[in-house]
Amino acid sequence: MTDAHNATIRAAGPAITRATLLDRVERTAAGLAALGVTAGERVALILPNSVEFIEISLAVGRIGAFVVPINWHFKPGEIEYLLDDSAPRALFVADTLAASLPASWHARIPTFAVATPDGAATGLPGYADWRDGFAPCDLPRQLAPGSIVYTSGTTGRPKGVQRVPASAEQQVRMQALRSAMYQITPDSRVAVPGPLYHAFPNQMALHAATLAAHLEIMPRFDPEAFLALVERERITSVGLAPIMFVRLLRLPEAVRKAYDLSSLRWAIHAGGPCAPDVKRAMIDWWGPIIAEYYGGTETGPLTLCDSAEWLAHPGTCGKPVAGAELRIVGPDGHDVPRGSTGEIYGRLHDYPDFTYRGDPAKRAEVALGDLITLGDVGYQDAEGYLYLCDRVRDMVVSGGVNIYPAEVEGALFALDGVSDCAVIGVPDAEYGEAVVALVSGTGLDPQVLRAQLKDRIAGYKVPREIVIVSALERDASGKLRKGGLRDRYLAGWRG
Repeated sequence: MTDAHNATIRAAGPAITRATLLDRVERTAAGLAALGVTAGERVALILPNSVEFIEISLAVGRIGAFVVPINWHFKPGEIEYLLDDSAPRALFVADTLAASLPASWHARIPTFAVATPDGAATGLPGYADWRDGFAPCDLPRQLAPGSIVYTSGTTGRPKGVQRVPASAEQQVRMQALRSAMYQITPDSRVAVPGPLYHAFPNQMALHAATLAAHLEIMPRFDPEAFLALVERERITSVGLAPIMFVRLLRLPEAVRKAYDLSSLRWAIHAGGPCAPDVKRAMIDWWGPIIAEYYGGTETGPLTLCDSAEWLAHPGTCGKPVAGAELRIVGPDGHDVPRGSTGEIYGRLHDYPDFTYRGDPAKRAEVALGDLITLGDVGYQDAEGYLYLCDRVRDMVVSGGVNIYPAEVEGALFALDGVSDCAVIGVPDAEYGEAVVALVSGTGLDPQVLRAQLKDRIAGYKVPREIVIVSALERDASGKLRKGGLRDRYLAGWRG
């Protein structure tokens, strides 16, 4: 078994020991306390995958404050909305990303530049020098309340999921569940190739940083580089998104066979449905080590499914985990019979309750008693295995990332010549879903519209295709029936 202080963590550059990591955590915690950050307050991060992301997150939790990880691909307007909504007491931004930060925020709260390999001058105080100016924190350790993750809901802008701090007993039970789900022990060697601003890789990385023998955080996912990493570091456990499977399977067979993956013991995926052919191909390649879970930021993990279960029940995302409650509910609010579809409501009862920051009405909309819906439709078979069919609401999940149609539509409506628009998700072999916009107006050019959108919203939100149509039919209340629009588009409608 690896000694805790000899465990290592690496992102880009040389690895550091856990002893060094924990010393940095304590110094950062002392610095935050000196700034006046207290339990229940918030600290925002605009950082790429890095060791600093982990150490600052752990330090914020050490003093009982919330971490607010912000997608660093966002444009200044999107970042400003999240900062205004979360109202952080301190902000840490990569030096290469400081230019995307709204200028007013530099003066509003303490802001520190985190050095990156491609370093850029910012005029901001450097994080490392600031951190190292403090002795380790001598304040009583607080229970970490976790992160406020902004999740794209169903209407309006993203909402911050702010959870009631867990009790010590709840935290112990959740740590045990995560160890089992991620298959992380003190001897594990873990790879996290996903972006740390997303809930799943964030949670897995933070858990591994304090438990595993080695944690390797990829700065960005590259399929062949990932295989080389598994071989070089003898990785045992990894968390992936289905799109990463697609890209791995697209490698030439000779490349896939060139790397020794025999150390892998567990590869868990989440972040959207995985096409059955893709999952079967991964099991054929890596063996019966592929697992998945279903859940969300609001609910916690609800189901878990290993390879043997999936092969026996193709298409399932598993049975409820211990402590999870699941109901399939019809339009009348009552449970439907096994095998019948309905809206999925669930809750992991060890997860403390949450609210959408600043929007309790939105929280009430997704509740059924003490259960929560993520807007998915599905069914349970006679044995209790859950299958996903569709979503009640219009959120698009592309490459494991939630995309808000209403936000993209808002950006489109701001463009000259656009009189009406609708944004839909359509099936995509690589990403699961792709974003398509149907737009009506005068003098419109799809490529010009896409170029203008790239200046307003993050690139991954820009529709893959913009279709100019003569008109979009709305009902008497002004609502679009997006299911019908999606069907017409898939049938070849082009306006």
